[in-house]
Amino acid sequence: MSGDRTRSSRPVERDDRRAERRTQLLDAAVTAIREQGAGATMEQLAKAGGVTKPILYRHFGDRDGLISAIAESFSADLLTSVTTPLGADATGRELLHSTVDSYVAFIERDPNLYRFMVQNLSQRREGLNQITSLIDLIAKQVALVVGERLRQAGQDSGAAVPWAYGIVGLVHQAGDWWVDDQTMSRDTLVGYLVSLLWDGLDPGPAGSTPDA
Repeated sequence: MSGDRTRSSRPVERDDRRAERRTQLLDAAVTAIREQGAGATMEQLAKAGGVTKPILYRHFGDRDGLISAIAESFSADLLTSVTTPLGADATGRELLHSTVDSYVAFIERDPNLYRFMVQNLSQRREGLNQITSLIDLIAKQVALVVGERLRQAGQDSGAAVPWAYGIVGLVHQAGDWWVDDQTMSRDTLVGYLVSLLWDGLDPGPAGSTPDA
């Protein structure tokens, strides 16, 4: 009886070791991308984990499997970073500013990983689906908050969903541009985006500047 239990536990132990090794290789690959840039090769990512490329692929299926795993980890962290400010007790404009700033600040902290993810995912249909899914998740969270704010103000909450997708899409595209062409500070970019989203295209009084 004890021998049967020992034999049955061995596959579980192997699976646990394999999962742990996979996590180690994923962490090593992410560190290598941060250090070497978005152009890091699969050979470099394997070397960072102390393995050959075939062994790296064995843990992730193939190149696309590794890229997807990196994207999933990045996306989960980004989602947490962006949606956390939504629970704050703040005015609508303050809430908008903190949420937009959280997104831009996140990609500013990890530009190489962000570039690696976007560049590689944009080359694959499945990758584009992952980007779309991330935007979808963030937009749904934003829509919940916007809808509640509109209801509290006695206004039509039907605008919540299209507004949420519009906000997230705008910030995502602007962030894509900014991470490669930082001709302005993060504060300035966030100020411009908040000004457009909150005030529309009305330039306001002469000489006024967007929030920073």
